Amino acid sequence: MKKQLLLIMVIIPIILGTTITSVIPVGIANSAGNVLGSIDVPLFELPFIFIYIAVIKLIWKFNFSFSLKNWFVPFMAIVSLLVTVFANIVTSKSLTVIFQKIPGGQILLAVLISLLAAIIIGLFEETVFRGVIFNYLFFIFRKTNRPVLFAGVLSSVIFGAVHLSNTLFGGGAEWGYTLYQVIYAAAIGFVFAMVYVKTKSLVIPIVLHALIDWSDLFFNLAGEPAMAGISWTPVILTIIYVVSGYMIYQTIEPNSFKSLGLKPE
Repeated sequence: MKKQLLLIMVIIPIILGTTITSVIPVGIANSAGNVLGSIDVPLFELPFIFIYIAVIKLIWKFNFSFSLKNWFVPFMAIVSLLVTVFANIVTSKSLTVIFQKIPGGQILLAVLISLLAAIIIGLFEETVFRGVIFNYLFFIFRKTNRPVLFAGVLSSVIFGAVHLSNTLFGGGAEWGYTLYQVIYAAAIGFVFAMVYVKTKSLVIPIVLHALIDWSDLFFNLAGEPAMAGISWTPVILTIIYVVSGYMIYQTIEPNSFKSLGLKPE
C-alpha cells in the first residue's frame, strides 16, 4: 500500500511545477543601463526538491542514485546534446543583442545566472520525472516484458505534456512555440530516461539537462524565437532524440535497473 501511495508524491511536483511560476527575473543591461533581456531563476524549486528528496528517501527508502561511479556517457546522448545546443544557437534571435549590445561583464553575468537557473531546473526535473515518475512507472510495469521501455515512453510523454504550462500558466507564450517545446521535451525526456537506466545514476541526466537548458536560457535571453524561424526544428530534433533513446535502450541489459528506485519486493 505504501508503494501505491507514492502516486501522491508523483502528482504533487507536477501540479506545483505547472501552476507555480515563482521566479526571480535577472535583467541583463547594456552600458547605459537599459535592460535588453532577462533570465528567470526558479529559486522556489531548490528548497522544494531538497525536502522532496528527503521525504521520499525517508518514507519509501528510495534509491535515487545521485552517486557517480564513472563518467560514462552514452555516445548518442552526447549527439543529442550537441544537436540541441546547435539548434538553440541557430534559432536564437538574441545573438546580436548578446555579442554586440551587452558589455563583457554583463555577458559573464548572463552565463553564470543562466547556468545557475539551468542547474536548478535540471536537478528539479530529473529528480521528479526520471528519479520518481520513471521509477514509479517502472514499478507499475515491472511484470511486463519491457518495463524500461514502457516507463520511459510514458514518463517522457508526461514530461512533454507538462510544458503546456508555458502557455497556460507561464505568461502567455505563443501556442506554436509551446507545442514545439512539448514535442522535443517529450522526445529528449526519453533520452534522459534511457541514460538514467544505462548509467544507473541521475547525475549524467541532470548534467545533460542543465547544459541543454543553459544554452536555451543564454542564447534566448532577449526572447524566445518565433515559430517562423524554427518550424523545421521539432521534427529533426524529435527524430534524433527518439533514435538516440532507442539505440541507448538496446544496449541496456535486462534486469539491470532493479537496484534503483523502489526496493524490490
